[in-house]
Amino acid sequence: MTYCLSLLCKEGIVFLSDSRTSAGLDNITIHPKMRLYERPGERIICLMSSGNLSLTQSVLSLMDEDIAKAPADEVGTSFLNQVNLYETVRYLGAKLRAVRGLDADVLRHAGVDFQTNFIVGGQIADQPPQIYRIYSEGNSIHASKESPFLQIGELKYGKPILDRGFSYDTPLNEAVKIGLLSLDSTMKSNLSVGTPFDIFSYHTDSLEAKHRARLDDTSPYLRDVRNEWQKGLVNLVHAIPELDFSSNGGE
Repeated sequence: MTYCLSLLCKEGIVFLSDSRTSAGLDNITIHPKMRLYERPGERIICLMSSGNLSLTQSVLSLMDEDIAKAPADEVGTSFLNQVNLYETVRYLGAKLRAVRGLDADVLRHAGVDFQTNFIVGGQIADQPPQIYRIYSEGNSIHASKESPFLQIGELKYGKPILDRGFSYDTPLNEAVKIGLLSLDSTMKSNLSVGTPFDIFSYHTDSLEAKHRARLDDTSPYLRDVRNEWQKGLVNLVHAIPELDFSSNGGE
């Protein structure tokens, strides 16, 4: 299991992912879930994945083959030469369905679900930034001002802070903090999510991968975030007035 998150803001987009692919008392493996595709000044696309790693890698391998073969001025033949982000997502969905056609029956006979999901987002030229979630069947949804974040993987533990603390109008630097807290809260409650955390903060119209970070458990910033959040939660509980049972049906 894993957890990946993307936040759509008025100022840009934040992408965050963990790096754990399996977890147990004696079996913890790490594999990056975030990929960045960049043509400076022309397009920047971030891709994150969850689910069966072999399926994800098969999809990415098909995409990489097309990128290697596609002429720079050709349109519509690879992940990096689609005319807009929607067509980019449609292209990825087609590759996902191709892998499904190759492997789904074999996996089903082995009792394994065909399960892999993607988040794709970024900006192409002067078009608006967008983020999409692509399901195992190859179909997709996109974020909006009213529903400005998308999650894949182990999402339930990290959702409450997003519902309460994040909106489209949240400043980009604040969105990074909220997203990091969402990721760390999930790790706190679920062994299958873990560091290192990969973070990419994209400012609208920059068309470059300028602000990136990888945080592990030794990161001073991650330690500070955890400590301040823990202390803040405890202090907030202390500050809430006590329940008056006598005025609420108590004895």
